[in-house]
Amino acid sequence: MEKEISSKYIALSNLKKKPFRTAAMLAVIALSSALLLGSFIISASLRGGIFGIQSRLGADLMIIPEGAQQELEGILLYGNPNYFYMDKNIEDLVRTVDGVEAASSQTYLASVSESCCDFPVQLIGFDPETDFIVKSWAKSRYSKLSSEEEVLFAGSNIDVQKKTVRFYGQTHKVTAKLAKSGSGMDSAIYTDTATLKNIFLDARSKGFGFISGDDIDKKVSAIFVKLADGVRPDSAVLRIQRALSQQPDAPAIQIIQNEKMILDLMNKFSAILIFMNGLSALVLVITFATLAVVFSLMLNERLKEFAVLRVLGASHRTLVKIILSEAGLVGCAGAVTGIFLSLLIILPFNVLISEKLALPFAMSSLPQLVLFSVLVFVIILAASILSSIFSAVRISKFEPYGDVK
Repeated sequence: MEKEISSKYIALSNLKKKPFRTAAMLAVIALSSALLLGSFIISASLRGGIFGIQSRLGADLMIIPEGAQQELEGILLYGNPNYFYMDKNIEDLVRTVDGVEAASSQTYLASVSESCCDFPVQLIGFDPETDFIVKSWAKSRYSKLSSEEEVLFAGSNIDVQKKTVRFYGQTHKVTAKLAKSGSGMDSAIYTDTATLKNIFLDARSKGFGFISGDDIDKKVSAIFVKLADGVRPDSAVLRIQRALSQQPDAPAIQIIQNEKMILDLMNKFSAILIFMNGLSALVLVITFATLAVVFSLMLNERLKEFAVLRVLGASHRTLVKIILSEAGLVGCAGAVTGIFLSLLIILPFNVLISEKLALPFAMSSLPQLVLFSVLVFVIILAASILSSIFSAVRISKFEPYGDVK
């Protein structure tokens, strides 16, 4: 029985017959699809990181010692362990300012490398009586704790073994592990102030010093302020500054508006997004133009082949299907190769990518990765087929007279 020769079979045979040309087209298409998918994944991951910061901060203002903004951003955004302090009585004064709905302090310590990690860990102490931030992340677990139990919430990047962590020679039970936010808070451990004081005293006994004296109860690192509905942050900042300046020993503090900090992050994100989208668009255009030229040159080389096919009875439609089939086959193979390479690079090295970008980075979820991969496949396949349209139109008008001798 004779095997029917289809347009797809002829297209595949031609691609195999020219391996170097086919490999070159595959490489160009794979590069384009890899960059396009990488752009989608990184853009979505950056958006997720910024959303994670917004959802985790939960406050309108942050009050810190003057000159400590860079250290605070390093802790919250990038997970760089640090510590700085100011007097706790500032917190009580802030609560009395008109327009302040709630205020809660946090105290920062930095551990040495311990059993949980290969690097120093940020320890953040919060006051359970006034906190409106940390408890909201794990309401169900926190409500089940007794007042005598230690509270330790581990960030998603903390490697917790047997539900315990060890700091300065003492072992502590981990209450729960927090969901990933894509920010530096994923590399921190949050604990109640009583537990933090115990860890502080353990550190002092080992020769580590954070503040002079042993009374950490009178020191805080940051005060998070929630404003009443309708209160403008700018106005609240002025009222807090005025109230603090009237104190006998006016503290040197700095007030950060969370909206402005998020806006600065968005500006950095926009610059990266514009660059990546521009690069992806440029590569896609170059890929389209390159393939169009290749298919045009390939058509000129194969005029006699197509003339023979016409003489043997192949219709114009069959010739067009051969051209489009070649474009589709090479587009499919190149797109799949590029998608695979992009995922092979991004998934194992997403933490390193996040560090190099120096922005909050929440890796895209599996459904998002699947969606982006399908979208890139469709875009690349469509671009490959469209690049062959000019050649397909030419061959649809082709007549063999004079081409067969």
